[in-house]
Amino acid sequence: MIMDKLADKTNYDKIAAIYIPHADNKLSWNNLYERPYMISIFDDFTNKKILDAGCGTGFYSQYAIDKNAEVIAVDASEKMLNHLGKTIASPKLEMYKADLADGLSFIASDSVDYIICSLALHYLENWETIISEFYRVIKKTGKLYVSTHHPFADYLILNKKSYFDKYLVKDKWGSGKNSFNVFFYTRSLSDLLKPFIHSAFHILSINEPLPTTECKRLAPKIFKSLTKQPAFLFIVLEK
Repeated sequence: MIMDKLADKTNYDKIAAIYIPHADNKLSWNNLYERPYMISIFDDFTNKKILDAGCGTGFYSQYAIDKNAEVIAVDASEKMLNHLGKTIASPKLEMYKADLADGLSFIASDSVDYIICSLALHYLENWETIISEFYRVIKKTGKLYVSTHHPFADYLILNKKSYFDKYLVKDKWGSGKNSFNVFFYTRSLSDLLKPFIHSAFHILSINEPLPTTECKRLAPKIFKSLTKQPAFLFIVLEK
């Protein structure tokens, strides 16, 4: 949930109170789809140093702390970080209020074992700087785990006039009195992948997974939808 300066209309300080329960709801797409798959592809975090880039509600920071890892949690939203600080009381947690678009100057080079960047990059217009920074701070053979909006899902859901257009969009999440507006960048698959292909990282996998049987049990309609069209794209890279 990091915002680039051109996308600062999505101010998570303003929507934190409604977004946190939305994301942590057991029937959210985060819990039904994104988090189960991300966890399934993680390496062993035990006694490792983890960067949670765009930490949001702090789900992955908590996961890593539970694995006895040290965590650097970074987010542009002070309220999200305050929520995380109240949720996790651990000397293994460091928190920084920062915009990913500005880089990670406060983190030493070659100091992080794994980086998690969950559903954050689509808030940034350009990715080259932060991908370069991820490469700088991560150790040799360290891995970067990325999840982001799937371009084809954005094309279908947002009714884009052209799949290939890249621009800032406004979307409504939630329903009724619990709905809220978010702004993010939509782009084609080729535009999404180019910054990774042109980086120094080695791409290990690019996946658009099917939902789990647990998703089918909890939310049959969402399960059916996710078996017909993807929602998120998952990329794993190695230094």
